[in-house]
Amino acid sequence: MRALATCATALLMTMAACGGNDQKTCDPTAQTGCSSGQVCEPVQNGAPACFSPVFVSGTVSDPTTTPATLLNDARVVALDANRAPLSTVAVTANDGKTNGAYQLKVRATRDATGKPVQAFITLRADKQGYQTFPGGVRTALPIDLSSATLVSGSWIVSGTLTAVQLLPLTGGGTASLHGSVAKPSSGAGALVVAEPAPGGAGPQTGFTGVADESGSYAIFNLAPGTQYVVTAYTKGANYVPVTTAALVAGDNAVATLALGSGTGAPLSGGLIFNNGASSNIQVTLVVQSTYVTNLDRGETPPGLTVDAAGGAYTFSGVPDGKYVVLAAFGLDGDVRDVSGTGNTAAPLVTIQGGQVVGSPPGFKIIPAVDLLTIGGTPVSATPAVVTTATPTFSWQKGSVDSSAATYRVLVFDSFGNQIWSHDMAAAATNSVTYAGTALQAGMTYQLRILAIKDSMPLGTTFVQLSETEDVAGVFTY
Repeated sequence: MRALATCATALLMTMAACGGNDQKTCDPTAQTGCSSGQVCEPVQNGAPACFSPVFVSGTVSDPTTTPATLLNDARVVALDANRAPLSTVAVTANDGKTNGAYQLKVRATRDATGKPVQAFITLRADKQGYQTFPGGVRTALPIDLSSATLVSGSWIVSGTLTAVQLLPLTGGGTASLHGSVAKPSSGAGALVVAEPAPGGAGPQTGFTGVADESGSYAIFNLAPGTQYVVTAYTKGANYVPVTTAALVAGDNAVATLALGSGTGAPLSGGLIFNNGASSNIQVTLVVQSTYVTNLDRGETPPGLTVDAAGGAYTFSGVPDGKYVVLAAFGLDGDVRDVSGTGNTAAPLVTIQGGQVVGSPPGFKIIPAVDLLTIGGTPVSATPAVVTTATPTFSWQKGSVDSSAATYRVLVFDSFGNQIWSHDMAAAATNSVTYAGTALQAGMTYQLRILAIKDSMPLGTTFVQLSETEDVAGVFTY
């Protein structure tokens, strides 16, 4: 009560002090009715009002150098829980004073004082010559807008999670392209995918960018001399693909991606929960050409992740395209069954002319192998940080892998390259010290432990009982 009274008093003295609510009637959609420098925002348990804006402020750097190099000309955009852009793209500064810095203006529901209420966003960053973030094994951790503090009349969100790190991309193409995407009726942004002509399916062939709320996008690291088919994906809309001319090194312009006919198709499928797996999971659709087989991951268009409790999932407004159906990348104690028995392949789905081609198969969900620590740090949704080049990994048997005779320990770098494989006899509690290719400072890695029913030495085929969750095994050195 004292805090509210203090803010109310301050509001009488200056509108900026507590978020700038000037009590005007305003329209948050049209952004009308506010004084210059203010924005109209929804108010929790109240009518929309005018407030000082909210900015996400941070830097982009290359952590593989010592000290880390601040990166200019990187594109950063804020995404909501549905992966839809919440801001226009910000490009990191190149003015000699604020190198590597960016600032994103985002929309946020407020409390009566103007402070943003709890809501979570993530960040995406792209730059020529660097791997997209999030990408590979790296995931973007949620940033809470209610952590904003009032600085010089603006609400500022900053901290370790707004300091984005990009990893150099070895062997990437030297061409890029840019353009704009027509805004769909939902007002959401879109995932833009460039596939080598004649385009189509195939693992790891799609390169992506995000169209922000203004429709602007850019896609980097493309191959000169190659034609690409470019299209956009978002829930509830289809776009007309554009085929580029053969690209040249440097930036290449592409015509606007126009809306096509149709509003997408419904898509439903089933899940099978085995061995006591929890049904509290999400299912996501990833564009097939962005799917990385080694990592069992890909890129999801806005709006195409759903809750899948009760043994079923249902999507609406799925645009035409080819997709892989996956259990969403999270930390819920479950994984997709990849044992090779029935209903264990990642389902492939094609939407054509607003219709589902064939019937999407169901897939099995099982408990994950219980990973305990990485380099002595208990696993969590936050990647572990190891300070030794030879970290020790520990885990224990559970119900799903109680009959395991062998554990296979795999480590991948951020790009999905396997850099270590080690087989060991299974015990009730297990640990092993990394002994693979030397870890690179600043690089992110993923540990994956497979529980195998067969005894060593393993042949070319074996029965896999389960594995660790991907997000649990992510660590940086």
